[in-house]
Amino acid sequence: MKKRKIVPLLLCCIMIFSSAGCQSASKTPYDQIIVYSIPDEPDSLDPQIAETSSEQLIVMNIFEGLVRQDTDGSIIPGMAENWTVSDDQTVYTFTLRQEICWCNGDSVTADDCRYGIERALNPDTGSKSADALYAIKNAEAVRKGKLPLSSLGVYTSDNRIIFVLAYPDPDFLLSLTSSAAMPCQKAFFTASGGQYGREADKLLSNGPFYIRSSDWTHGDRVCLRRNPYYHGIHKPIPAGVSITVGQSPANVCQSIAEGSIDCYRLPVGELAQARQNHLRLTAFGETVWGISFNCRHETLKYEEIRHALLSSLNRSFILQNVPESCTAAENIIPDTARINGVSYRSQVSESLSIPYSDTAKQDLQTAMKKVSVTHLPKLTILCSDDEGTQTIVNNIIQSWNELTGHYVNKIPVSAAELNDKILSGEYEVVIAPLTPENNRPESILSAFTSDSRYNTAQLTDSYYDGLISKIRSSSAPQVLSKIIQAEKYLSDKGIFYPLYTETCYYVTAENVSGIIFRPRHQGIDFFFAQKIPE
Repeated sequence: MKKRKIVPLLLCCIMIFSSAGCQSASKTPYDQIIVYSIPDEPDSLDPQIAETSSEQLIVMNIFEGLVRQDTDGSIIPGMAENWTVSDDQTVYTFTLRQEICWCNGDSVTADDCRYGIERALNPDTGSKSADALYAIKNAEAVRKGKLPLSSLGVYTSDNRIIFVLAYPDPDFLLSLTSSAAMPCQKAFFTASGGQYGREADKLLSNGPFYIRSSDWTHGDRVCLRRNPYYHGIHKPIPAGVSITVGQSPANVCQSIAEGSIDCYRLPVGELAQARQNHLRLTAFGETVWGISFNCRHETLKYEEIRHALLSSLNRSFILQNVPESCTAAENIIPDTARINGVSYRSQVSESLSIPYSDTAKQDLQTAMKKVSVTHLPKLTILCSDDEGTQTIVNNIIQSWNELTGHYVNKIPVSAAELNDKILSGEYEVVIAPLTPENNRPESILSAFTSDSRYNTAQLTDSYYDGLISKIRSSSAPQVLSKIIQAEKYLSDKGIFYPLYTETCYYVTAENVSGIIFRPRHQGIDFFFAQKIPE
């Protein structure tokens, strides 16, 4: 591998961290440290298998793909100097920058890019984010072990990498910003002996930040430093990011006021406090919250049981008080979703949620008899610990107590813990958030495919998988009816029952700007973060 020497100016960039940790005494934005906190210890920073919100946040700052997102979400060059797209929109050819390097000075090659893609789609890797790459020819079949890796529509030639798609995908460039599409140096990965990404010295990254061996203290702190070998079209602004581990702030607004963190996702219950304190708020999308059943549960796997439980809910009762900054929702796909620039909801007249039935108790008995269930187990609802959600959950519990004759329990947890428990499937019933990656309807529908890493229903359904596959590959005139069909399927089967739509916010300290908040699992981009010295 070709090595590049560090010029003296770049050497200065790594000297700003004191020996005591991630601290800075400098007075310019380029020498400031952004302070953040994650709720749990990263198990792996291997981008192809990083799964939790904590892992994804770090991975997306220490790795870079062929392209990246700018401050406004537009696609800009990353490792690629430029790219071309064929007239039929199915062949993408990327030319890599000559100067791009790994954090150890090795050149990043087109083969490194291809190897990362192959690892993500290799069934043996077990990547939970590989579905982002399914537009690539044969990708889905390879991921499911039906075809060999050699059949993938990914090819390299010198410093070029070529993707052949199975169908035109207007969001393919966005897919290449996902963790699954990050590069991987095969020699380094092999030498790590199965420990790749589990320790700082077993990690080779290429993004604007990197982690030195001494900067990852398990259970305490991870420090991201500006990468002296990074050569992008922009220079990352902050000197680094100091991330404490295992400390979810009890009160986000107070923690920001005290300076213990510089930004954080705002819990619903603290919106009024944030406004009162004149903190900087950034809306970053809409999230649909709803009831999701674990379809692998011995009883809840039956749609008849789920349907009876949901039909016992009187929406006017359970949604008497929705959380602050939220509105009641009767549909799974939010109002912001669009097809070819036109609102999806404006093209769908009917409400799809399961209606209330005053015969729900009788319906439940009939359902139990049909599927040979002699008694219902006691149910537990996993939910967010904010006050607004608690009110709704208490109303649901009251309804289900009357329906089943059993006391239904609840487990309130922090937003971060809720996300991680959903990823692990540790629940029976969950009040789950669905945040689409973009404003296309299939973005939220794809969360329920068998290989989705954020499948809140733990659904494994070949029919539904096939339907989503058709949506991805359908032309505009055909796609609307298929999307309606998929949304109706989730609703009719009692797989997801929408409750309310939340406008999501991140809150930032007054002297901090330029932090980019991405929806769902891509977390936070600290590339352009600016901290005005006090």
